[in-house]
Amino acid sequence: MALLTGLSALVLVRSPLENTIFPPCPLHAATGLWCPGCGATRASYLLLRGDVLGALHFNALWVLLAPLALYQAVAFAGEAFGVRWLRRIPLSRPVIIAIFVSMAGFFAVRNLPIEAFEVLNPVTSS
Repeated sequence: MALLTGLSALVLVRSPLENTIFPPCPLHAATGLWCPGCGATRASYLLLRGDVLGALHFNALWVLLAPLALYQAVAFAGEAFGVRWLRRIPLSRPVIIAIFVSMAGFFAVRNLPIEAFEVLNPVTSS
């Protein structure tokens, strides 16, 4: 949880829209394909600033999954300190499969050479 807080603070202080904080995606650098995580740092920055629509442009899947990930992190941190006021989402086989299928589907759709799906590519708009 401390790592998540620290990374959030770093992203807020140094805008990833203007500064390169993290190295580029190796998959995109090698192949030109957008992985399911491409644009997630910029989307997180915009989410932290309250710009949900802007965040959707950079990584729609992350915007949809971020509330669940945050809930799970808070529930886990609470359990670590003996507080059980939130129940963790059980990571059963169907949940894990659904996450991987969603990621694979998002990866496939955002890389289709169809103009309608180019909106899912996290390039900075000019």
